[in-house]
Amino acid sequence: MGGKKISERSIKKKSGPTHPYSRRATQLARVAHRKDKLNQAKSVRSRSSNAKVDRLSTLILMLPDDIDALPDLAAVHAFVKDNFLTRHHDELEELRADRRPGRPPHKREVELKEVIAKELQEYNEGLEIPDFTNATNVKLLREWQGDPQALPLFRMVRISGNDPDQCKLMHTGTHKLLTLELEQQQKSNAETEMDTTDIAADANASEFQRVGEFAQMG
Repeated sequence: MGGKKISERSIKKKSGPTHPYSRRATQLARVAHRKDKLNQAKSVRSRSSNAKVDRLSTLILMLPDDIDALPDLAAVHAFVKDNFLTRHHDELEELRADRRPGRPPHKREVELKEVIAKELQEYNEGLEIPDFTNATNVKLLREWQGDPQALPLFRMVRISGNDPDQCKLMHTGTHKLLTLELEQQQKSNAETEMDTTDIAADANASEFQRVGEFAQMG
């Protein structure tokens, strides 16, 4: 998910016709799909004033349709950094390019800069997001219609850009499928753990879960 971000403006700067099966055509299709996802998220936001609803709807709409779940914590960080934190960059680039030399930044440009800076700070200090390593949680989020009353149903974790190897489970999720998964895992852990004293000591030693435990949280 890394690499240089491609925008519609940067692609269209290239001269010559676009072959339907060329790399450029693929890039344009990817950019168009991303814009469609962002427009869907805006539509959800227009129907709700709940900041958490806005964030969750944006994140789940940005997750590629062919992915059931992200494999590990490193993939979660890559997804957040390459998609969520950069979602305003194309608009900001266009506003800067359209501004005449010597003119002060447009109000929208200032607002976007502030949003980007605020979200980056929150990500570095600790960002609460859905557990995208849990396939059941991802499925439930994709079926969700944006109802704020349903927020407690989902499994939530807290990640930190300043501590990318660890995360914290914030909410296990009250949906019956997530509850059943948790019960089954707890039963399995109880059958295989030989020394619960050492495990409890490790859990209390840090506020965050170890990276190796992240993929097992669901």
